[in-house]
Amino acid sequence: MNRATFLFLSLATFALSLRAQDQTYADCLVKTSSTWGQPCEKCEDYKGYQRDYSGVYQVELKNACTEMMEVKLAMQEKNGNWRTFPVKALQGGESMTGFACHGTGKYLYWARRMNDTEIILPSDREIVSAYREK
Repeated sequence: MNRATFLFLSLATFALSLRAQDQTYADCLVKTSSTWGQPCEKCEDYKGYQRDYSGVYQVELKNACTEMMEVKLAMQEKNGNWRTFPVKALQGGESMTGFACHGTGKYLYWARRMNDTEIILPSDREIVSAYREK
């Protein structure tokens, strides 16, 4: 093996190991439950005079690791729009819940180590425009 090939393989291996380290925070976030039709204070749909929660989709995500992380969550509504939530700091073992009032069952999340400035979480505007249903 010549020197250039060895250098290339070494750099490729190093780059993959860095990418794997970034992925571990997303791997720490696990779905612990999801439900349809459960009451949600923020969803105000009515059938007649009764509140209707039949379209409400909720998901609970948990930080299964010990290190504190930041999470950005988006839930898709039936009209193709995304309900976004502010970045939330989760300690190890802590959970968060997201909801869509007229949900599709789809959700997206981004995770990074607390205060990691190298990984940029998307803004609400970026999420809405990049993942808009066509």
